[in-house]
Amino acid sequence: MLLNIALHGLEEAAGVRYYPSGAHAGEVRRGSPALTRYADDLVVCCHSRQQAEQVKARLAGWLEPRGLAFNEAKTRIVPLSEGFDFLGFNLRRYPNGKLLIKPGAKAIKRCRERLAKEFRALRGSNVAAVLAKIVPIVRGWVAYYRTVVSTRVFAALADYLWRLTYKWACWSHPNKPKHWIISRYFRKFEKFRNDRWVFGDRDTGAYLPKPSWTDIVRHTLVKGGASPDDPALAGYWAKRRQKVKPPLDSYTVRLLSRQDGRCSLCGENLLYPDQPPQSPQGWEHWFLWVTKKAIAADYLVHHDTPSAARSDRTHLVHATCHRSKHPPRRAGNTVVQQTT
Repeated sequence: MLLNIALHGLEEAAGVRYYPSGAHAGEVRRGSPALTRYADDLVVCCHSRQQAEQVKARLAGWLEPRGLAFNEAKTRIVPLSEGFDFLGFNLRRYPNGKLLIKPGAKAIKRCRERLAKEFRALRGSNVAAVLAKIVPIVRGWVAYYRTVVSTRVFAALADYLWRLTYKWACWSHPNKPKHWIISRYFRKFEKFRNDRWVFGDRDTGAYLPKPSWTDIVRHTLVKGGASPDDPALAGYWAKRRQKVKPPLDSYTVRLLSRQDGRCSLCGENLLYPDQPPQSPQGWEHWFLWVTKKAIAADYLVHHDTPSAARSDRTHLVHATCHRSKHPPRRAGNTVVQQTT
């Protein structure tokens, strides 16, 4: 917020001009540079190198009296055909004329290094601990990059995860044959996919989702001038946020869609429509602290029939609503959870 306040007026200083009215209202004028900024990171798209140098000089002069300056080590003027990284993404116009946005090479490397580090730290732990640590990381990363050209990257990451999980399993059981390790940790955990090479816990049924299972959902551009802080546009932003597909397994997403995203006990939204996270770590945090603590399966009946009564079918409720409906009973020093 402080950076948004300090850098307010940056677009005007860069010479960005918009059509004020008419059919092209809100669009950048022909020949004008276009500026995109997130906090203190910015990209200015210009029509020529000369224009780019002029914009950089104007912005440097605008920043100086505010006690700010460009980080010359990170500031570059490059042709779009060469591409550039911005917020973990790589933007590049290819020879066929298409502009493709992909996960950045540095972001992919950071993700792989973190996964390898976590698996090394988890040596000696059980499979439940591995899933508890790795699943949020994977879901958070793919949720952030699912709106761009990521199919090949997700497939490569799925292969890399398989190697990490297999290596971890072999390290955990050095005296067991390979077929025993495979039968213990790899099987068809996801009932809706014909894939028997899924890593998981055979006792609980929990598993590690493959990044390649994630559907690519293109990002819908925000209307020009639409601010989340404008009370008049509250309905517009609420509608956009409802369309954001949460980084959950396909089964939970189907339950959310069937219930129209509402708790079947209190009728309120299960996942409050808020501004979507703006980083892989943000999505990871969302998955850990919002999703897991907000919803719980009230009836753990995964094989229900379409003709079954609504009260007898699997549905999602708030964790608080679930606890109020099924309060724990105390028997001596042991807490027993009442079951349905």
